[in-house]
Amino acid sequence: MPLRPYRNKAWLVAAGTLVVVSALVSTHLWQNTDVLGATSFCDGRVRSGDAQDVLDSPGRLSDSRVQTIPGKPEFTCVIERRSLFSTDAAPRITLKTASELGPFPYTTHVWRNPGARSYFKGEVTGGVTPTGGYVVLPKSCWAKVGNIQGSRLLPPDDNGVAAVEATVTAGRVAPGALARLLARTAASVAADAGCSVAALKEPPELAAPEGARTTDSGKVCGLPDFALPGSAVLPGAAEPGQEQVSRGAQDVWACDLALAGKAGASVSFTATSDPAMVEAALKDNDDFRELPDGHGVALPNQAIVQCADGDVFFTALWSKEYYGALRDHHPSVTEVYRETFANFVSSAADLHSCPNVTIP
Repeated sequence: MPLRPYRNKAWLVAAGTLVVVSALVSTHLWQNTDVLGATSFCDGRVRSGDAQDVLDSPGRLSDSRVQTIPGKPEFTCVIERRSLFSTDAAPRITLKTASELGPFPYTTHVWRNPGARSYFKGEVTGGVTPTGGYVVLPKSCWAKVGNIQGSRLLPPDDNGVAAVEATVTAGRVAPGALARLLARTAASVAADAGCSVAALKEPPELAAPEGARTTDSGKVCGLPDFALPGSAVLPGAAEPGQEQVSRGAQDVWACDLALAGKAGASVSFTATSDPAMVEAALKDNDDFRELPDGHGVALPNQAIVQCADGDVFFTALWSKEYYGALRDHHPSVTEVYRETFANFVSSAADLHSCPNVTIP
């Protein structure tokens, strides 16, 4: 018996609806999830699962600006999520290999605020925040891994420290997930360079920083008897304000001191017994002066002190704003640096059972 017209219409409507729903579902899965997506990124150096854990917002993962050189471990690339269903800016990660100079996580303004970092526990040197992080490659990699700038491969510096670095833009990410991505990517790079070690393959355990707190001017950064000298305190411009300390990792103690006042000044203090960072400091600087009694070497804002359990690197990193404010009030900023740093080293000596030293 022939179908009635209204039944034909109902069947056509149902079929059309099914097609539209299927198309919408397919579009959603393709544009807003990672179903049937790539299994790796950055020319195979980053696992898809690691990238998904870091960038866990809606959208589809993809990489761009991938630069590699056949047969070489160096790379740079960007991983991000894109979605047709959201206009919000989603976090993206820029990953790269780098050949840095010296103990860069504590002495450069690119890696400022060491007191706000979560540090790797164990043998691997690394640190992360919600906006970026790094893993220092094994010392056997330092002469094998450089970086890529533009279309050029820059070979490692003779005194360079090889690392894998991540910068997060347009948002924040979970430090633990970023640490796993960095560690596994570093393991891949080290394997390509022929300098892999077993420690890089272990899941990283992190020591998180403490929360920010008001500074006790007689116990700065929680260190007994640590006070800024009078020359470093500028009433109304740079006075003790807030501080944050990261001290959960056995080989790193760091503090960020944000000073109250119109200068917007800050200074960070670090003490680390990490052998890689101690060696990096020695390789990077020929200007160290010998400390009395053979206790180590020092500058006005850096020192390597021979302590009970080995060498410890101490450093202070001053913000440009603090430098400018001090310059307006004192004929010798270097002397202010030296006096403040000497107070820090003296107060922090007990962290590693270090001798008392005189900073030149």
